[in-house]
Amino acid sequence: MFSAALVSQSVVGGGSEDLCIDMNTAYDQGFKWYNTAGPLPAYMGDHYLFTGSSSTNMYQDAVSLRTIKVGKAFALSARVSIYIDSKSPSSRDEFAIFVSDDAKVFTGDEFGFVVRQDSASLFGYLQSPRLYEFFKEFKLADIQVGREETYNLKAVYSELDGRAIVRYFINDVNVLVYDFPVVTGEELYLIVSSKKLSDPSLDTSKNFMKVYSACVLNLPAPRIDVATNPPSQVIDDFNKIMVMTDLLTLMTLLVVFIVVLRIYRVVRNTPNKSS
Repeated sequence: MFSAALVSQSVVGGGSEDLCIDMNTAYDQGFKWYNTAGPLPAYMGDHYLFTGSSSTNMYQDAVSLRTIKVGKAFALSARVSIYIDSKSPSSRDEFAIFVSDDAKVFTGDEFGFVVRQDSASLFGYLQSPRLYEFFKEFKLADIQVGREETYNLKAVYSELDGRAIVRYFINDVNVLVYDFPVVTGEELYLIVSSKKLSDPSLDTSKNFMKVYSACVLNLPAPRIDVATNPPSQVIDDFNKIMVMTDLLTLMTLLVVFIVVLRIYRVVRNTPNKSS
């Protein structure tokens, strides 16, 4: 199994093998800091504070100016604290940390984590024009409203023999495995974002995500057969087959029971002939 220990190393660095937000300097010049209809994410000395808003069409973004050329194994790693004071009616009100090969229109290959403020839930997601569904997301954890929670998040990509998967970790526990198109050799950006698109009558300004670290790191190439860890859709298909088999068995037993019951009633109601 591709161990979480491979991604437990420090996420602070500036070498060619990583792409990180420098938390030692306010507004790292290696990133473009955006804000629309609200303030920039606040630098708090050891973390950045991304918030909701009382307005609409509010964006806070940190987008890396350079890319990292990823190898056959790499990790998106972040340590964050999330607080939801009030839920939003819109799933488009969100906090996100992700990697992408497109930092302009965001229609390319990307994956990462997103907090949906309508459900107060943490999701993992994947996106690619090469995916049949183009975009898929998976609920990983519930976030308790009114309570700040800290998470160590890792999404680990690995590719072997032309097949790639992404493993999602929360606090070093592997919670999801899914197939992904091969992106080995691509140039990826690191992006942290907050957006609030719901009506200004709803105030989500007390919702926030504190980002203590965010990094993309190249890892040693995997030396295992990723086929030994079946992707989640294979497991889902197997479960569906088992459920259908159980239903067919149940229906067959029900039919047999009905037939036997009718035969019993016919035999019981048949009058005996006296000699």
